Amino acid sequence: MFWAVHAIQDDRDEHVKKNIFAYPPEAATTDMMSPYAAYPWDLETLITLTLNEPKSNLPPWRVRPPVNTRDFNGIADVVNTLRAVEDDQSAERLDNTNIMLEMHRIGHRQFQWQNGFQRPVDIYRYLYVYGQGECAAYFEQTNGISVTDFVTICFVLFVTMGANPWTKKLNGLALIDMDDALVDRVLPLISGELWAVRRESLALLQKVEKGLGVSLPAIYQPSYLRVKPLIRTAVHNTYIAPLPSLILLRATVGLYYDIIKGGTPVLNDANARFEEYARTALTTYCPAFEASPAVKYVVKKNPVETPDVLLKQEGRIVAVFECKATKLTFEAQYGDDPVENARSGYEQMAKAVFQLWKFFSHVRRGLVELDVAEDAAAIVLTMDAWTQMSAELRARIITQAEQLAADKEPEIEAEDKRQPIFCSIQDLDELLLTSDEEHLFGAFKVATQDKYIGWGIRQIREREFPPLDERKTFAFDLAALFPWWGKFKGNPPDAAG
Repeated sequence: MFWAVHAIQDDRDEHVKKNIFAYPPEAATTDMMSPYAAYPWDLETLITLTLNEPKSNLPPWRVRPPVNTRDFNGIADVVNTLRAVEDDQSAERLDNTNIMLEMHRIGHRQFQWQNGFQRPVDIYRYLYVYGQGECAAYFEQTNGISVTDFVTICFVLFVTMGANPWTKKLNGLALIDMDDALVDRVLPLISGELWAVRRESLALLQKVEKGLGVSLPAIYQPSYLRVKPLIRTAVHNTYIAPLPSLILLRATVGLYYDIIKGGTPVLNDANARFEEYARTALTTYCPAFEASPAVKYVVKKNPVETPDVLLKQEGRIVAVFECKATKLTFEAQYGDDPVENARSGYEQMAKAVFQLWKFFSHVRRGLVELDVAEDAAAIVLTMDAWTQMSAELRARIITQAEQLAADKEPEIEAEDKRQPIFCSIQDLDELLLTSDEEHLFGAFKVATQDKYIGWGIRQIREREFPPLDERKTFAFDLAALFPWWGKFKGNPPDAAG
């Protein structure tokens, strides 16, 4: 049922047999404003709730009539019930003291689905950061398969599972010069038996709720499908991906959870590649800029580094970026008090702000000789959207940074404490694809104005500057990191980015 509903609203309705699943023609739409729209985040929530609900041991005559899983109206009723539950639980939880923070949670639940998981710009970024060097070596050593082969097979599964609700184990990879044996390396990483998925999904919920000390609203229960997007039934030895797009999420964003077990050396490698990616993207899309790595210098016989990226125009630094590849946790997305619930992550964000202020202080005091513009922007560049849609979270990060400055560098003065701009790499990539140098720097400048505190940098750019005549083309060669991309036999994502 969930697979079919997602398919007809994901341009895959030709794969849904009407004699098996009935739906009105109007329901086959990708328009999220349609009254027939069943949002994918709602479907993901319903699957999670289904997995977490214990199977009933009641006798048949005491069990409520089951939902008709072969008719669109059945899922429509369930979706409407979920939305009613959401409204009721929101009324109990929210008031004028926390309503704005709810926008942060809603954004995390919806925005990934709205952006999609198959844009080449996103795939390239995650493979660049997590799919090379020490990260790639650790992944292959641990799992017996290269990152390239893992991602390739995940793509084949994504296409296959998008066209078929239930399939036997994937084979026939000789068509793309790969060994079927590799499938046996991939499936344990992305699939689980139905009974095991139920058990692990409930265990994940219990672990998160115990850590937060609250019972989570229905719509914010953690999705185990993001860990294991394929479900197997042993009885028929078949697999289903209820939401096939999550296979791509697991093969890109999800690589982090494979490499994190490698410890500090592996994570340091990923952090360095994140910084390198940012510099490369900036200069590729805006060639009038020069992006330099951190400069080392000495203060009071102690080694010091500038922020990670120094953005120059005509030799002068016009923006500095402190990069944080810290992974956004579930607690940071959906906790009642994200700063407290995900303390270590937000401490990293505060440290980034402090590092930016320290740099401007050192420049002012002549401790490092660099040509820095008086209006140079101070940017915290993150791998994930830590402060999405929340002026409150940003204000609390700045408060923590103020305390760090008072404790560690009291010489920092008010003029050094430039208003930081919080920008995720996804937003920066989108900004670069839709802006020239003037728009980019202009957006950074106006983002510090009081009226834009809490706004996303993309929205500021759209409000302040006219659009380019044409969106820029995705500039990187995905085949360099993912050789199979050019051999795709089916219907690959649009390479325009």
